[in-house]
Amino acid sequence: MKIHCIAILNRHDNPIYLRNFDEQQEDVKYHYLAHTSCDIIEERLAQSKSNELFLGLLQTVGEMVVHGYVTNTGHKIILVSSVSAESAAIRNTRVKEICQSIHAAYVALVCNPFYENNQDEKLELDLAIEKLQ
Repeated sequence: MKIHCIAILNRHDNPIYLRNFDEQQEDVKYHYLAHTSCDIIEERLAQSKSNELFLGLLQTVGEMVVHGYVTNTGHKIILVSSVSAESAAIRNTRVKEICQSIHAAYVALVCNPFYENNQDEKLELDLAIEKLQ
């Protein structure tokens, strides 16, 4: 499974963080995928009675699959990866673990008493995401 993009959006669907791992595609494509996924996430949350944070596969776009994860505060983590030969259950487990790690890194960042909202959180999150690869 190759990760193309990781995006974090706040509860108002404004992008907080977007990391493009695919040098052949522009960021705007992944911004579009993240925002179209927000509509799917809202539909799933309205229909779901579960407290599960990981929403699983949201959509398939060409050779890419989009997975979603929603935090208790309404932040959305969207992960775009390549379609792979591994089974959906194995892929979902791996993606869920990655999303949980990203969520933990984001929580650690914003809970830091020295963190200021106007700081460049991309650097801190990039370091945490580099450890995942």
